Amino acid sequence: MSRQIGLAPLSSLSTPPDQLVRLAAATGFSFVGLRVIAVTPNEPVYDLSPGSPLLAATQQALKETGLYVLDTEFLQVNADTTREAWLPALEAAGALGAKTFTIAAGDDNIARLTDTIGAMVDDARDFGVTPALEPISYRSVHSIPQAAAIARDSGAKVVADTLHMARFGATPEELTDATDVLGVLQLCDSPLQRPADLDGLVTESRSLRLAPGEGEQNLLTFVNALDSNVPLSVETPNDGEVASRGDAGWINHLYNTTQALLEKIEEAV
Repeated sequence: MSRQIGLAPLSSLSTPPDQLVRLAAATGFSFVGLRVIAVTPNEPVYDLSPGSPLLAATQQALKETGLYVLDTEFLQVNADTTREAWLPALEAAGALGAKTFTIAAGDDNIARLTDTIGAMVDDARDFGVTPALEPISYRSVHSIPQAAAIARDSGAKVVADTLHMARFGATPEELTDATDVLGVLQLCDSPLQRPADLDGLVTESRSLRLAPGEGEQNLLTFVNALDSNVPLSVETPNDGEVASRGDAGWINHLYNTTQALLEKIEEAV
């Protein structure tokens, strides 16, 4: 299959990065994303800073498996976010050979947000990394066109996520129009019914996603909207599934369901 399929770190956040690389490779994924900044106080903290033992172990795993790091994450850009917040993350991303560093919008002032992202883009060049803005259904940037406009103005990229696109009502046409700045499409499935409140949206996003093809989304419309050279990353955290299947079992299941979904595209061609 010609498409590059990767594994996002949120799919198995309890798995240390070096082990995630090895499990992803054993399953058949071509690349991984890695989290270089913890997002919540309850998640594991993985030190991937230059010189750390875990960075060395992860680099060794990448070398031995032949996988690469496409994207790293994650920083919410607020009104008071400064370069002190992003420089360590960019340094770690560069050491991993990552192409992008995912960010989200926490500033309602879009002009200021764009300027901040532009400053981050300038700093990121020194590390061979490009910040990539992910529109999130419960953050200040929550549409593909808005994220694409900010990316074009700042020199950033866009991360598109099928769960958030479903929750803010994105269209395949909007995704196609953003191809010039799109870094990756993140795949997961979900029920059609949107959670009733903010807490529900956050919980769904972080721990209740469904494997591709096992929910009610029409994922094929979004995948078909893009050229086959756009990387696909499976971002499907589900605490219950990980508890039931184990990390390796869940990762293997995600690969198999994603391959089955993509085979439907090939059959339709």
